[in-house]
Amino acid sequence: MERGIYFDGWYKDNHCYHPSLPLRSMQMIEDLERYNGTLLVWSALGGGVISLPYLEHEAFGEVDPRLRFYGYMNDSEFIAECNKRGIKVFGIVFEVQGWEFPAIYSDDKKSFKELNVIKDNKDHDWYGLREFTKDRNYEVFGKKFSDYFPDGLYNSDGKEVTNIWEECCARDFNGVPCHAEWVEVKNHEHIAYSMCRNNPVWREYLKQIMKIQIDAGVAGIQLDECELPMTSVRYGGCFCKDCMKQFNAYLKELEAKGRLPEELKGVDLDTFNYGEYLKARKVVYPGNIEELPLYKFYWEFQLGAIKKYFKELADYAKGYGRQQGREVLVSGNFFDIMPCYYPMEPSADVIITEMKQSILKQAHWYRYVAGFAGDKPVIVAENPYGSAVYELVDLLNAGKGYDLYRLLLIEASAYGCNMSVPYGAWMGNTVKDAFWPPRNVTVEVQDFLLNNERLYSKKSGANVLVLYSFPSNYWNEAIAGYSSSVLDGEEEGTLSYSVIDPDDPNGVRMPFWEVVRQLSQNQISYDVKFMADGDLREDSFGVEDIRNYELVVLPACSTLTANQAEIIDKYAAGGGKVLIFGAAAENIDGWLEKMKEYKNVVYCLNDSYKPKALKEFNRAFEAVYGDIWKVRTDNASVGLQTHALENGLAIHLVNYGYSRELDAVEPVEELNIKVCVKEQEFGDIIVHTLQGRKLEYETGMEGDVMNIKIHQLPLYAVVELINK
Repeated sequence: MERGIYFDGWYKDNHCYHPSLPLRSMQMIEDLERYNGTLLVWSALGGGVISLPYLEHEAFGEVDPRLRFYGYMNDSEFIAECNKRGIKVFGIVFEVQGWEFPAIYSDDKKSFKELNVIKDNKDHDWYGLREFTKDRNYEVFGKKFSDYFPDGLYNSDGKEVTNIWEECCARDFNGVPCHAEWVEVKNHEHIAYSMCRNNPVWREYLKQIMKIQIDAGVAGIQLDECELPMTSVRYGGCFCKDCMKQFNAYLKELEAKGRLPEELKGVDLDTFNYGEYLKARKVVYPGNIEELPLYKFYWEFQLGAIKKYFKELADYAKGYGRQQGREVLVSGNFFDIMPCYYPMEPSADVIITEMKQSILKQAHWYRYVAGFAGDKPVIVAENPYGSAVYELVDLLNAGKGYDLYRLLLIEASAYGCNMSVPYGAWMGNTVKDAFWPPRNVTVEVQDFLLNNERLYSKKSGANVLVLYSFPSNYWNEAIAGYSSSVLDGEEEGTLSYSVIDPDDPNGVRMPFWEVVRQLSQNQISYDVKFMADGDLREDSFGVEDIRNYELVVLPACSTLTANQAEIIDKYAAGGGKVLIFGAAAENIDGWLEKMKEYKNVVYCLNDSYKPKALKEFNRAFEAVYGDIWKVRTDNASVGLQTHALENGLAIHLVNYGYSRELDAVEPVEELNIKVCVKEQEFGDIIVHTLQGRKLEYETGMEGDVMNIKIHQLPLYAVVELINK
């Protein structure tokens, strides 16, 4: 089990300035050891998107004696200290960001007198990618562009690049550079262009960043915004020349397959420009992308591009690492783990995700992420935008909200992931603060995770499997327009934040998400399995993926490959229970009708009105689950998840009963748990709590059901059932 640290280390009561992270110190090393950290994300060597010499200074540069006095060091020294302790540092490649910073130089141009923060609004020069390309003020670090690219860099038109900042940025259809607005600190003069990874020049530049990071000793590379350039869509991109060229090449491939859109037949695909095409139609971009002409084709083109170029960079990092005699891990920022990331997952060793909405009671999302990752480690980072984080940080700053923070950390682990400890973590581009939680509470949770690692398993022991069909969902999720807005119930505050769309009875229909939310709310332990399309992602779905489950649920799996359809058919023919909710395998004639003929297959109509559809689903689910249930409780407000252990079963219980008045989670007076033990006999029972407090409990048998009564259930407990 990896224990992640969200290791920005930004200063308390100051802005979070991308991309150059603060100097690291031996005090930080002590904290990492105290927190039992094993893997650091967003953690080191971010300055390459300012310039390569700047990055080398972060890695190997001299440190001022006054900072040495307090144990500060450069990043390569910090990485070496982490390596000694078995802590994996991931170099962060802010690949979407291209920076220019206001700067004032010394008279001899060999040092900065001011950088980024300019006092008294004085006149200033600049430093960043533009100056680096042109060798302006190179004397600060003493290295020129040609020191890294002796033969120069040439773009896809064969022209030598003289301004990498302008050359590689994402552009709207008017040709205007898109900004990475979420990292530009408000009321500051610095400029962050959103860069385009489809540009081969930018990829060559990113490879140099990774090379320097690997030379500095990192254990892994993290490619931030790894869906680049899809990142720029909401800001008007990307219609740069390389995106337009590559889209045309994609359209030619469709033409060769007889799949060219009707409106493009007869169009010269050598000169076609999709941006000009949209602009001529006076559309609002991105607006409602479902209504944009040809946009589904453009989205599918970009899905292929982000997979291709993420793999190219991952392969480079691994290859260069092997040249240096070691294996380098690769990950990205898979943000909210939406479908566009699925084709990239095979190239990643660790799944690092930044929650779109960091709110509590997210069991269904964690189960989805665990299914996405499979056997790979998952590190989750909180995200301040559209979440409860701002309120939580305010509470913690006032010495309150400790139980809410405990829930934030422990909830992810209970449901099969790992929430990274915020260590000076990002608070966005408007708030002048960083997320520094209380040390004693952090140590309490992290010690529990370390000392009870055996209670956390990649295998849940669940007998219910929910299938997520990539080809059925990738476009629906793209056009769903799910809001980032959250609602806050005033009575409960931080614990009651919820995303608006899923709770809106007339909102966008997303059957998979509706189903897993219902299951989690009903305390059903389940697994999620992804099914590929066979094109962007190889279809590796096999009998072994479902044969150990007693019930397989298909929520709106409208498209299945022939292989997937055959395996599910064989599973049902062998007696396995199947619950089909809504559309299923519409691309395979007669499949659904054949499935309905099996007595052990239940079909549930997906009504267009969400409340009615979910009522029918719950009824159908309980009908098929009634004789195969495994664990139940008599308190629906408690979160429940099982973990299969080598010698038994762990039942994780999360008590969400937070009282604002008491500023604490109130114990559940009495919780009755029923465990069906038809095929498994348990002997000893051990109940574990965060603080190590002993709980009173009683057990008894009633036929095939083990009854466990727990008194005064605290915020979190794990009931360990040990095999006889």
